[in-house]
Amino acid sequence: MHAKRFMKILAFDTSGPMLSGALGTERGTFAALQDTGLRHGELLAGLIDQLVKEAGISVKDLDLIVCPRGPGSFTGLRIGMSLAKGISAGSGIPLISIPVPDILVRPYSFYGSPVIPVLDAKKDRFYGACYIGGVRTSEFFDLEAGEIIRRFGMEETILIAGPDAGLFKSKIAEAEGITFAPYVPAAVFDMLAMGPLLFEQKGPDAPGQGPMYIRKSEAELGMEKDYEG
Repeated sequence: MHAKRFMKILAFDTSGPMLSGALGTERGTFAALQDTGLRHGELLAGLIDQLVKEAGISVKDLDLIVCPRGPGSFTGLRIGMSLAKGISAGSGIPLISIPVPDILVRPYSFYGSPVIPVLDAKKDRFYGACYIGGVRTSEFFDLEAGEIIRRFGMEETILIAGPDAGLFKSKIAEAEGITFAPYVPAAVFDMLAMGPLLFEQKGPDAPGQGPMYIRKSEAELGMEKDYEG
């Protein structure tokens, strides 16, 4: 199977407060970005419907669906993955899900020093991973800003990227040896490019593939606390 087969690719991102989608077709790329305030469950289906109508196709015409695997918003990831799986199963369209840090680091794959894309994990912590030359060199993590600097930034300059690089900067006392990349909300366009290549390398998601959570949800933590009590 060759990547050129995928002429109509739908990508959407529900991992954070912004809801975004892009549809690549032979006629061009159609995109939408909405500041939803985590109302993805109400708006995602409508956003997809808007994109396919603008492109003059139907959902059944899609060749590939791409969505984020995580980490990120627990609710947003569940909503996005559930809808993606529903469309995939109902229409026989292959699905690829991609770890969010892998998506965010793509514009910096040429960078020879450590790059750390970060996402706000709340509670003064950040999700992310470390990459050099676009290759991940650490596990996905859920750490405080200071701990990230201690682990990855003590011996060489690091680049902090991603949607919450500015928030990260506000959490550290000094920024010596650290560069902060301005964030451009273009993840769905990177997903359009990455999806076919990953399909070629690994095939579609396994039927049991679900969101990737690094931290337990508040509900799970609450249940554990009640059990221990």
